Amino acid sequence: MSHTGQSYVKPLPLIVCVIALVLTALLAQLEVREHRWLTLWLSAVALLIVFTTRSAFVGLLTGAFAGALLIQQGNPLDAIVGLIRFQFLPIFQSSWKLSAIAFTLILGGFVALVEAGGGLQALVRRLLGSGKAPAKRMQLTVFGFGVLVFFDGLANTMLIGRLLRSAADRCGVSRVKLAYLADATGSAVACLAFISTWIAFQLSMIREGYAAVGQEVSAYALFFKSLPMNFYCWFALAMALICVLREFNPGSMGQFEREARAQNLNQDEAKAVDAGHHWLLAIIPIGVLTLSIPLLSYLIGAEELLPFSLAKFADAYAVAEQHVPLILVLSSVIASLVAAAFIFGQRSTSLRVVPVFLSGVRDLLGPVAILLAAWMLGAVISQLGAAAVLSQLLMGNLPLALLPLVIFVVGALISFSTGTSWGTMAVLMPLAIPVVFNMAGEGADLERDRFIVATIGAVFSGAVFGDHCSPFSDTTIVASIAAGVEPLDHVRTQLPFAWITAGVAAVFGFIPLGFGVPAFACLVAGVVGLIILSYLFKNHETNRG
Repeated sequence: MSHTGQSYVKPLPLIVCVIALVLTALLAQLEVREHRWLTLWLSAVALLIVFTTRSAFVGLLTGAFAGALLIQQGNPLDAIVGLIRFQFLPIFQSSWKLSAIAFTLILGGFVALVEAGGGLQALVRRLLGSGKAPAKRMQLTVFGFGVLVFFDGLANTMLIGRLLRSAADRCGVSRVKLAYLADATGSAVACLAFISTWIAFQLSMIREGYAAVGQEVSAYALFFKSLPMNFYCWFALAMALICVLREFNPGSMGQFEREARAQNLNQDEAKAVDAGHHWLLAIIPIGVLTLSIPLLSYLIGAEELLPFSLAKFADAYAVAEQHVPLILVLSSVIASLVAAAFIFGQRSTSLRVVPVFLSGVRDLLGPVAILLAAWMLGAVISQLGAAAVLSQLLMGNLPLALLPLVIFVVGALISFSTGTSWGTMAVLMPLAIPVVFNMAGEGADLERDRFIVATIGAVFSGAVFGDHCSPFSDTTIVASIAAGVEPLDHVRTQLPFAWITAGVAAVFGFIPLGFGVPAFACLVAGVVGLIILSYLFKNHETNRG
């Protein structure tokens, strides 16, 4: 199985690539600023190529080159030079992107060490027990890990997918289901957590929104008020749990799950593999990796370590936000050293530490190329201002009650077409909050404050939607890389869950919220709606079969 999404490009898809690029070169002769829809052309080209070639790398790179053609008025040589100079090389000037590459590669070596130590198999066997329904227990284990690893969405998806994919194989859980569960919990939990690598950026965007109207605000207070209104994140977690408990697998996910159950390995064989190793050989290195990130953040960000308080811990995270890249790399190195130390204690494997680690790194070199292509496409899309164009096109005159819904939809479209959640927040938050001030008018502070909080929740929800399911999102790509599946298979099996969740967030969340229904009532109604839909869809599939 290919883990990188790269495959031989057949003649017909190659012709499609050439036609798309030639058409882009012709369109580039137009002035992009006068024809704003051209800024959205790149996402369409990339999607078309991804689905025709079934190669994420080819599609993303073609989309990036198409963007460079637009920027360079259709000159292919200038486009190549510009793509390298302005989209590729800047990746290696970004501490965050470099740390993401290093963290991904080191974590690949870390997982290889944990697997070679034998403790991972023993840990999974202990978690799953000897009872019935190992597939369901395995999925609940993945969901539990996803909720516990709340500090970073990227770390969540990489850690869970890479650690548990062999266990998923033995329990009859498809790897696309593993990728979905890791992805569904990753960004959603990180966006909701008030202590995470996201929180400093989220708070800064809220402040930016108020700065646009010349006001200062307690961003933390508004963040907490907006939590119940971040409907997509809450419903994404509920959807993941419902799909496990109800065995609800809409779309092509059902076929992958049936095939995984049919190929499930014999449990006696799995037990034989696990014999002789203790689960602590896995849980200690995993614990070191998980706990070292918040611990290092606290050590770096706190002015005084004692006395400890949760408020001080949250403030330390905000201060340490600029050091997050270094913290992720240091944590993965420390955890790898701990895992290696356990292997040194086993005579039969002590001489294989370096080869084992390097084999894990080597397995992820190809997938990192996909990540680089995604960043290049994102840089081109950002340079052309596609997000701002889309928001301006869609946010026209509308009733105030529908504003939360429209902001959610706009955010979802921006994040899906650009693949960036933080970029969506950066574009939309400074636009959305002033819109509320303008529409609410003077003398309606309570009404205005209610819609501002709803707007903040809608921006976060829309941003996470694209981060969750866009084929251009680094989190989506990392989730597929970690689980060992084709990025396209991950996207197409995850989209039905994302669409259902977004629909419920709109109908049961943002629409009634705009008309004054309390947020908690919307949350309850949405969860009930998801449960009912799972019964309806499952009954429909059963009757059709």
